[in-house]
Amino acid sequence: MSLDPNRYPQEHRLATVLFADIQGFTSLAEQLDSETLSDLINGIWRELDQVIEIHNGYIDKHLGDGVMAVWGAPFAGDSDAAQAVAAGLDLIKALGEYSKTTSVPGAAHMKLRVGINSGMVFAGYVGNRREYTVIGDAVNVASRLQNIAEPNNLVISEETLRLLQNNFRVRKIDPVQVKGRTELIQPYAVEGRLVTSMRIRYQGAESLQTNMVGREEELQKLREHYNAAFSHLQQPALVLLSGEVGMGKSRLLMEFNRELEASSEPITILSSRGLAQASRIPFYLWRTLLRSRPEGEEPEIYPKDLTPISKIEATEVLAAMIKFAAENTVTLQQTEQISRLARRLLLQMSQKKKLVILLDDLQWIDRESLQILKDLLQQPEISLQMFIVAATRTEFLQAHTEWHNLGRVIPLGALSLNAKMVAEAYPQLQNIPQAILQEIALRGEGNPYFVEEIAKNILKAPPPPANDNPTEHYAQIINQLPASLRATLQARLDSLSREARTVALLASVVGRVFWVGAVIAAAKSLPLPGANPMFNIPDLVADRFIQDGLRQLNRAEIAFPRTGSKYSEEQEYIFKNSYLRDVAYSLIPNRNRAQYHKAIADWMRQNADLGYQNMAREHEKNALQAIKISTGSLPPLQKD
Repeated sequence: MSLDPNRYPQEHRLATVLFADIQGFTSLAEQLDSETLSDLINGIWRELDQVIEIHNGYIDKHLGDGVMAVWGAPFAGDSDAAQAVAAGLDLIKALGEYSKTTSVPGAAHMKLRVGINSGMVFAGYVGNRREYTVIGDAVNVASRLQNIAEPNNLVISEETLRLLQNNFRVRKIDPVQVKGRTELIQPYAVEGRLVTSMRIRYQGAESLQTNMVGREEELQKLREHYNAAFSHLQQPALVLLSGEVGMGKSRLLMEFNRELEASSEPITILSSRGLAQASRIPFYLWRTLLRSRPEGEEPEIYPKDLTPISKIEATEVLAAMIKFAAENTVTLQQTEQISRLARRLLLQMSQKKKLVILLDDLQWIDRESLQILKDLLQQPEISLQMFIVAATRTEFLQAHTEWHNLGRVIPLGALSLNAKMVAEAYPQLQNIPQAILQEIALRGEGNPYFVEEIAKNILKAPPPPANDNPTEHYAQIINQLPASLRATLQARLDSLSREARTVALLASVVGRVFWVGAVIAAAKSLPLPGANPMFNIPDLVADRFIQDGLRQLNRAEIAFPRTGSKYSEEQEYIFKNSYLRDVAYSLIPNRNRAQYHKAIADWMRQNADLGYQNMAREHEKNALQAIKISTGSLPPLQKD
């Protein structure tokens, strides 16, 4: 992955950093001539770099026999920490395979040590060559973890572990001291992927008890569609659960799965979920879906082009074919062959029991698997009775409108949460003061995921000291943005177009409520001394640029226009939730914050209304504070 100099602005970002070092390379280098050594190291990095790029990582730099890679900068994905850990495991495997095939004497003894950490970094360009990199304590910790890793082992920090959603097997190891830190850090050794991680389950914290609240109507609709599918239809029936990130799609899917498993009906349930890091692996869904099949559910299948085979052998042949297709360029004929086998297999499975397929994160499922699903739903000549429920983000249905015609859509919107519902959803919070429970409901703004991340923060934090006011103690915790939530929203902002993302960051300086004129004033402001320009927007097109960005933010449901603005000639907007505004604002370096706050204050001074004069003074204070922080004369505050 190559970057144009200065293509990306300097930003504060949540990132996951990987360091990998080849053990045995230094001693081997002493025995080789320079040309052989050069061929060896280039061959190694051709293989290992490909692994990093497949997992959407950015190769920051090579360090001779080591490499530093970053996820989350210059742009974020939905599963950066999981991508990084998966890459770490595959790097170890790739070096092992390369060592066995190279003809260089002694290369077979090379092993890889990998360390990974997640945290806030400062991303930007450094040096005369303007190299893009990330710096900060999170980088230093990742390097230290690599140093303590055993050969052919991967060690991660607790910060990374919290972002993984239980997709890997980990083992706690002894705490270590890191230079520059007074407290010990707790590392974990990653022992592999969880074989059962593809089963539909709720991705809550292991210690967090949860109950579903507020989705009874949607759950009843699922029951009705299920009953209809098996009462008279002889074709596959599809229901799509659609909603934004955090609206409870996975939770609703899990509750429906639990009901089916608890029923006395003869049901076979196949379940799987899409993964961002596997979205380009052909037939990945079907490989994982068939692995979720309960024991004893291997039916006989007799494809026309194969001789009769045993139950287990049939399943193995199907899995082998899918694996073969995943390792090569998939042809139309291969897709049709796999589709034919899959239909026949599902038909046999549906003969004795009701067949239900549950799919989460449809937006990440590979193209070939989606095609098979379409084939199942568009083949009226095949009498195959089964019920499919797929959860997906709203943007997937916006981009693939044909799926509206393939099944019923149940939209999941924001919930009307209150303190009572929060306590019912999370029983471990029932002893929390009522005012705090209500504040959690308000901060969640109808998004169950937001509420859960706040609940996790409270449960992970130490209890309030005996002499402290518990309400004030918990209020401080609520105001801390959870890392997992920051990662999700950072990825969402990074997925926007240049215009929309630029406007979102500029608008965040104004506040959750903002005005077009204030955003334009910030866009046209000149950088203060010492600040690099974040955005290159010519004055002549600034107004049109901002308006285009606002329209896109509205379509993406990031910000919405409001009526009744105090500025009679200014259109007023509001971010959909306060967390989106907070994450956008957190990306901006302090020197640039000072620049934008000053420009916005000057714009507000032009209005005689006392309220805006007061806001102008606040922006001037924020500009002064940002300058002091950037020059080191004032420590950063917990909350901007």
